[in-house]
Amino acid sequence: MEERSVLADAEKQMSALRYKAIGLLARREQSRGELRQKLYLKAVEKGWNVDLEFLLDELQRQGLQSDLRFSEVLVRSKVNAGYGPLRLYQWGVKYDLARELVYDQMVQQQHDWFEKALQQKRKHCGEALATSLREKSKQARYLYQRGFSQEQIQYALNTQPEESH
Repeated sequence: MEERSVLADAEKQMSALRYKAIGLLARREQSRGELRQKLYLKAVEKGWNVDLEFLLDELQRQGLQSDLRFSEVLVRSKVNAGYGPLRLYQWGVKYDLARELVYDQMVQQQHDWFEKALQQKRKHCGEALATSLREKSKQARYLYQRGFSQEQIQYALNTQPEESH
């Protein structure tokens, strides 16, 4: 009789975690790694011992969780917020995404990173070219922190307002 009770408890725990996962996924896309971490914390908090990988596999099979969808949304939203490819890879690591997923999304979405760096420089620093080394260094540091490469930064810093395409 006690064994049946343990099984019933395990089913209730799994069901509660599934409910929590669906609630999180209903609010926004979640990476598998992010969802794993949140569900793990909930399970530990409650003292539950459940097979999270089984639950995550089930959510993936049902199309409720998808790292592909998450990477698509992540890349689009971060690019729109003015970030470059190097920062996108950092977010991929943060959310436990395969590097290839982030790369594939950047390729599919076909961003012109040189123009994105130029747009971000102009948005943050204005149209005019930096006149002093100090000002140029400050702008370069800003773009570097946003995740742009050295070549993209040089393009943004040296492009005259009428030169952009």
